[in-house]
Amino acid sequence: MKLKVLVIDDEKTILQTFKLRLTKWGHEVFLASEGTFGINLLSETDCNVVITDLKMPGLPGQDVVKLVKENHPATEVVVITGYATVDSAVEVMKIGASDFLVKPLDFDHVRIVLDKIAQRLLLIEENKRLKDSVGTLRNEAGERYKLGNLVGKSKSIRSVFNMIDRVAPLESTVLLYGETGTGKEMVAKAIHHNSPRKSGPMVTVDCGSLAETLLESELFGHIKGAFTGAHAAKKGRFEQAQNGTIFLDEVNNASPVVQKKLLRVIQEKSFQRLGGESPVTVDVRIVAATNKDLQQLVKKGEFRRDLFYRLNVVPIWLPPLRDRIEDIPLLTRHFIDIYTIRMDRGPIEISSDAMKELVSYSWPGNIRELSNVIERTIIMTSGNTISKFYINGNEQETGGVLASLSLSLDPPLKEQIAVMEFNYLKLALKRYHGRIKNVAERSGLNPRTLYRKMKYYGLEKRKFD
Repeated sequence: MKLKVLVIDDEKTILQTFKLRLTKWGHEVFLASEGTFGINLLSETDCNVVITDLKMPGLPGQDVVKLVKENHPATEVVVITGYATVDSAVEVMKIGASDFLVKPLDFDHVRIVLDKIAQRLLLIEENKRLKDSVGTLRNEAGERYKLGNLVGKSKSIRSVFNMIDRVAPLESTVLLYGETGTGKEMVAKAIHHNSPRKSGPMVTVDCGSLAETLLESELFGHIKGAFTGAHAAKKGRFEQAQNGTIFLDEVNNASPVVQKKLLRVIQEKSFQRLGGESPVTVDVRIVAATNKDLQQLVKKGEFRRDLFYRLNVVPIWLPPLRDRIEDIPLLTRHFIDIYTIRMDRGPIEISSDAMKELVSYSWPGNIRELSNVIERTIIMTSGNTISKFYINGNEQETGGVLASLSLSLDPPLKEQIAVMEFNYLKLALKRYHGRIKNVAERSGLNPRTLYRKMKYYGLEKRKFD
């Protein structure tokens, strides 16, 4: 990176040597023989770096540092000092100088210092570019999709956005295809929030997390006494979604009995509660999702052909993250912004090596895995720059983190405990589908403490229901 460097020193020999060396290295150099002139010149040239002597007539180096940081906070300052005044240089660094050089000057060291500054500035510039890109996309999402998590610029994700634009205003049934973690629920929400039904409810049902009887009751409700434990009548999710949208996630897991009732709802706009005889009429739009090839399941006799055709009116394919690599930096910046705000952290930047690590990874868990990695990494990062991402999430969730961290004194103990506690609670919430009572009993925490910790780590119960 080419730097604009202002050198302030009362010795002409030093100024000319800096001019010769830095110009040879490809930098643009400005010279000032005293502090006041240097400060005035800085206002005109907008340099990246100021190198100033500490001991010189007129405006001393300490005051130069203060004025630069007050009026040009983005400009880096390096001070020059003699061996006898190194302590003074250290004190000046406390008020804003980023480094110091000791006389007699070693220009190999000068080059190292400038190269480090160039790397920092490139990193800041790249992160600013990413933030600006995410901000622009988020504004577009707010206008077009009403959903900030739809982030991307790749051709494949743009085609998904275009399909959302086309199908959202309609009443057509939509079937979303995609691997686990590709954002099917987010797309379903985008469709709902851009539809004429946006003022109505958006109800989500995970068809793969419940047994057949429980799923049937969850979808269609039951009357009192329909089965053991049914002490009162209950409305199902279809009734709850009246005049809105119901999202049937992993619909491929629905049993033959449930598939038959789903077909009736689509065809007749009515159904019977479990144990009931009277038909219940509903006006609901259906968006379904699957991570399987439903046509293959139809051929195997594992999914009703007539239901498949009823659901597959408008198919939308969501690309895996490995096929939209150019979106990874934008998504990463997006998730960092979310989690730093949620954890009340200051701004965090990303080193170029760390970003290369993310882009080169295959992401079998797709966007959901990326989100988890970002969250975990922010917990593990004590400074304001991410130099390494903690990608091996499976090992950490199953307890491997304890083994991997127990032999290291870095990061600090407080951070190691935090990441283990976060992963333990996340694993427990997944296993018990967000049921607080079960998680509290298993973890030994009282519900009030559990809720407090969930809030601290940004673990929302609804995400595990």
